[in-house]
Amino acid sequence: MACATTLPAQILTGKVTNPQHQPIDGASVVLQQPDSTFVNAAITDSTGTFRFSEYPGRYRLVVQHLLYQTAMFEGNSPDAGTIVLNPKDYALQEVVVKGERPLVKLKDNRLAYDMPQLTANRLVTNAYEALLQLPGVMEQNGLPTLAGAGGVSLILNGQPSSMTTEQTITLLKSMPASRVERAEVMYSAPPQFHVRGAAINIVLKGYKPGENRLRGEVDGQYAQNDKAGGGGGITLAWLSKQWDADMTYAANSDYSRQSSTFNALHTLAGQTHDIRFADNGEGRSLNHNIRAAAAYKPDSISRVSLDYTGSLTPRSHNFITTQGYIGHSRNDKQSKTQMHNAAAAYSSGFGLDIGADYTYYNNESAQDFAGGINFRSNSHQRIDRWKLHAGQSHDLPKGWNVDYGASFTYVRNHNTQHYDLPEMAGQNTESRIREYTYNLYAGFDKAFGAKWNLSASATVERYRIEDYRKWAVYPAFTLNFLPSANHIFMLAFSSDKTYPSYWTLSGSVSHLNSYQTGVGNTALRPYSNYNTVLAYVLKGKYILQAGYSYQPEYFMQMIYMDSQELRAVYNFQNWDYVQALTFTAVAPFRLGTWWNSQLVLNAQWKHDKASHYYDAPFDHKGWAGIGQWANTFTLSRKPDIRLEISAFGQAGGIQGSYDIAPLAKVDAALRCTFANGKAMMQVKGTDLFDTMNFGLKVRNGTQHLDMDIANHARAFTLAFSYRFGGYKEKAEKKVDTSRFGL
Repeated sequence: MACATTLPAQILTGKVTNPQHQPIDGASVVLQQPDSTFVNAAITDSTGTFRFSEYPGRYRLVVQHLLYQTAMFEGNSPDAGTIVLNPKDYALQEVVVKGERPLVKLKDNRLAYDMPQLTANRLVTNAYEALLQLPGVMEQNGLPTLAGAGGVSLILNGQPSSMTTEQTITLLKSMPASRVERAEVMYSAPPQFHVRGAAINIVLKGYKPGENRLRGEVDGQYAQNDKAGGGGGITLAWLSKQWDADMTYAANSDYSRQSSTFNALHTLAGQTHDIRFADNGEGRSLNHNIRAAAAYKPDSISRVSLDYTGSLTPRSHNFITTQGYIGHSRNDKQSKTQMHNAAAAYSSGFGLDIGADYTYYNNESAQDFAGGINFRSNSHQRIDRWKLHAGQSHDLPKGWNVDYGASFTYVRNHNTQHYDLPEMAGQNTESRIREYTYNLYAGFDKAFGAKWNLSASATVERYRIEDYRKWAVYPAFTLNFLPSANHIFMLAFSSDKTYPSYWTLSGSVSHLNSYQTGVGNTALRPYSNYNTVLAYVLKGKYILQAGYSYQPEYFMQMIYMDSQELRAVYNFQNWDYVQALTFTAVAPFRLGTWWNSQLVLNAQWKHDKASHYYDAPFDHKGWAGIGQWANTFTLSRKPDIRLEISAFGQAGGIQGSYDIAPLAKVDAALRCTFANGKAMMQVKGTDLFDTMNFGLKVRNGTQHLDMDIANHARAFTLAFSYRFGGYKEKAEKKVDTSRFGL
């Protein structure tokens, strides 16, 4: 009978590599006593590192991996050093491995999704489309949201950026889906990422031993909506042991169309006015997106990187006509935009991370308006944003990890708007905004045995914008419980603050038609976000989660029918709060080898309250249900032909005083992959039945209106792409995995 041995409270670490000194991810490391009595087990991470929170005075390690020979190591030091695994010296013949790799696993308090596996049966073409395949991720108003957590920050390769979420999305849309290796979902982002609340870290593919260093992809597409559009691009990557470099260029000509009807009973001075009109608009823009990045890796854990991202829209044209009881109007707007971002970062082998980031944004627009009054307006916005950050991490005895750091962000914003009519001179604006944000953070990570892990942090922030100054503390924590490899429990809490856009704070006025006007709010205050999420992952793919969010002083843009004059105003106002309780279930399943499916169900109870919203306060509660069902059918394997049919539906919902009508859509795509998997041809139909339209009504005191917005999103797209490089070098021994059946 084995005798119990007292384990010293000291951490044991080591690293597993191949003979070329490249880290091996996913190797199992079994910790034993010298007499082979089992003590614990661990899995190596992407850097090949393993860690045990405690170990016997003398121990034995057994290291195993499917593609390498088993190795054993005995020692008594807390540093096991580097253990080298030699590849198995044969090709596997006539072997069928039944089973599935886990879709998601817990990695450093993050849910890490294997993106090549997640998108293997999804007909996606770019990195942003791949991101939307993550369970619980949905797009609302053009931005990704995470069920139970609301809005989500996007991070690329773990580096903070001064780019906005919209600018990061533009970059991801220009990047092929094949460039993404992993997506790390965080319901409470650690402070070293320099974002708060929910976040997704998109990790691009890096160098792997034996692969050809140069790889790339060219693509093109033709889109037919009411009018034609399309684009194309090229991605090149040079990946090696010490150097990584990549370049992406994409150009797109985008066309959009939207129409709406507006019916309202507008009460003014005791008299009711019947307001009815219809809008029809279309837009066309030409966009160029560029990314160039390089990284030097002196060793496997240090990195120096430089990145440049550019987005240029030399021409954007939107034209809207309005007809109805308010008369006829024509609104013609043209603009040009450019954004440039440059970033430099250094990650050391001793836990130090430092970086600097700069974004330049410039937009110039001109508006010609005719209807009732005729005028021309010119608007200009320039933003310069600098961000500096530094952080330090320490691995301490007894399984403790401590992080601390600081960041500083400075923004200089200049907005101008000028009308050519003298009688509209009172609506001219010019604002210069200076914004300063100082952050200090500290946190820790602690493993309690093999089943429990706790990560907690607090960030102290000093925020200043013009005369507004505010100190705030943002606590966050994540608690994980892993009773076995098939069960993951996660409890996360995060806090954050959302600030209004600079253009809104400028107080600018924009005329949409003869009745509707957009008005900025210079007195708008930021609002706080508090989110709690409980998630359960079964067998690495089935997910259940519940979330609660509370947002005091929340703001969003709504329409208000003015009680002083016959006009409707779109603007932002602070409310009392918004609170929501969300339940989400994700269930992937398959039938044989020909049908792969995933069902996502979401139910949300929401409460929006504003006690001082003009003369129309509201206290609104309601339920909403959302369903997403994606199905991929394998029609043929040689050639590889797949059909995807996906459906989205939302029943009910509220937004402020709005009641949201149900909406739905069905998409379908047919893809053929050929030339040994390097070439792809795809035809896709979006919103086949033209049903993704937005309807709302308001019945709140004097506010009585109905609005229907038709997005005209139905479109057909023909896309082609060709990948090159990324193959195994001839000198590398090849393992035949063609019949693994994963």
